[in-house]
Amino acid sequence: MIIVTPRETLDLSGQDRDRFASSLQQLFRDLYDRHEIVQEVLIDGVPFREGYNEYLLENMETVRRVEIRTVPANELMREIAGELMGYLPRLLSACDSISELFYGEMTQEHWTYFNQMTEGIGWLMQSVHALRHHLERTGENVALTAALSEFEAGLKDQLAELARELGSGDHTAVGDRIKYEIPPLLDTLLERLAG
Repeated sequence: MIIVTPRETLDLSGQDRDRFASSLQQLFRDLYDRHEIVQEVLIDGVPFREGYNEYLLENMETVRRVEIRTVPANELMREIAGELMGYLPRLLSACDSISELFYGEMTQEHWTYFNQMTEGIGWLMQSVHALRHHLERTGENVALTAALSEFEAGLKDQLAELARELGSGDHTAVGDRIKYEIPPLLDTLLERLAG
């Protein structure tokens, strides 16, 4: 099996399973150490974004060529920060309008809007976590790293309270939390990212 990365070409043909698994692990560790993020792995021309390690191990006898496409971590993190700054105002607007729904009778359509907002919050948390992790690894921008940690902890607390209020059926409290407690966290994050 030939593996092509942005910096090198490796021939891992003829290795036993343990040696192959070890070589593969070392290859991905080296990419990580060079601050390269794997975006896509082409296995005999078929694109994979996840599950490629397992697939390669299961099919090591038949796979001929693997191309690993990466992006520099700094570039990806700049892109994520830009996406966050574009998304946060929309999420703030959603918090304002969706909170109002909880002060009346919730319909199926209202729950759909709420679910979309929570999916957006999930993406936000993943993105902030990735950005914070990158900054911790590189030691860059300690102030932003601290702000991201603070945001994660604050939002996690708010989401735990939101879940408790949803569980008890206290829709007024849910509306209040979405309208008054979560937006200040989002505003502060937006300011820190812009600053």
